[in-house]
Amino acid sequence: MSRIPARTAAATLLFVLSAQGATDLRLLDAVKRRDHEAVNALLESKVNVNAAQPDGATALAWAAYLDDADVAEKLLAAGAKANTADEYGETPLTLACANGDATLVGMLLAAGADAGAARWDGETALMIASRVGSAAIVNLLIARGAKVNAAESRKGQTALMWAAAERHPEVVRALIAHGANVRAASKRGFTALVFAATKNDSQSAEALLDAGADPNDALPDGPTVLDVAASYRSVAVANLLADRGANPNVADRDGNTPLHIAARSGDLSLVEKLLAKGARVDARTAPTPVPEGGRADAADFAVFHFGAGEQTPLMMAAKADQVEVMRALVVAGADAKLKAQDGTTVLSAAAASGHLDAVEYAYELNPDIKAASSITGATLLHAAVIGTADVATEDQIGEVIRFLAAHGAALDETDVRGRTPMFYAKRSGLDKAATLLRDLIVKSGAQPKVIARH
Repeated sequence: MSRIPARTAAATLLFVLSAQGATDLRLLDAVKRRDHEAVNALLESKVNVNAAQPDGATALAWAAYLDDADVAEKLLAAGAKANTADEYGETPLTLACANGDATLVGMLLAAGADAGAARWDGETALMIASRVGSAAIVNLLIARGAKVNAAESRKGQTALMWAAAERHPEVVRALIAHGANVRAASKRGFTALVFAATKNDSQSAEALLDAGADPNDALPDGPTVLDVAASYRSVAVANLLADRGANPNVADRDGNTPLHIAARSGDLSLVEKLLAKGARVDARTAPTPVPEGGRADAADFAVFHFGAGEQTPLMMAAKADQVEVMRALVVAGADAKLKAQDGTTVLSAAAASGHLDAVEYAYELNPDIKAASSITGATLLHAAVIGTADVATEDQIGEVIRFLAAHGAALDETDVRGRTPMFYAKRSGLDKAATLLRDLIVKSGAQPKVIARH
């Protein structure tokens, strides 16, 4: 971003005292006011065209910032220096690039502006032009010697990465034509293809793949570019990657494959594409480290989410209430009888969604109404009230409770810490659910267990 606006107050002075005496800033002030008549008069009087504010900004810099090509042309004709940089490294050229003004950029380059000009952090004029999406400026700068593969110092990003991150396929193609390295990665391991995947820019992604980008690019912590596309719901890019050879079965460090991610996010078309490309329908996530002693509080769902270890895509779809995805996975051969690391099932996962449609379909697939976690001791009704307030209404949670109760689910079982579903419902602020559970327990001929709050 330009630092010019922050200078406004300081630039209102017509004269600034310096060690050499007074600096005449009337011309700069006239440019700022867009007072062309005053600019013409001052230029005729031969004022110092290169007088600068205390931060180094000149009249030409202000003309570039304001995208005033007419004034810039007059200033250059009067001897304005095209390469003067302020204390932030901002030059008239970088400012003109930020505005996407190819005419003004061409004018500055013809006047001797350095095509490799960069801000204090190494962000070059070429990167700025790539970010704003001007292929015309990109071509002008490279023709004048701008380095196409230069990387800025903070994040190590190149012009190609900027173009991909901002969805500018024309600029991506122009940079590639001038030799941009399509496999270069930022300090965090992001390639231009990864940036394109985050924005669902299939045109840029296709250009990058055509130029040799790897469809199996992976970030340092494991996710592939296909994982990234699935996570960002970038369906067009994900489909393209699958068609261009991305491995649908590469897992990240947690064992998540693109199919797990697509199932969780509900991208039915991507799920079907991945399955068609050979994705393993019953792929498992990695085991989750078990707490010392092998047991945990049922409330540890923040970590354990009913079988966070060894989950299948079907379980993830169930927990996310993605019923159509569940159906597609079953049609493709998903085994609904599989259990997660802690022995929980697809019905356990569906109960944790807080939505009846997922629970009904999961029950149809595997009616294991007594399913419980071997690690937390949590039952289906624990699942229905722990954490579901974030994804479902109390009325929806109530529907799940009634369905499970009607089909024989244990109403008042305790987890490994001796806590019941009603206890967790109260602690979670689910007053309706707690009342419903109490009423169902009483109706069954029992009395709710009294749980100490510890």
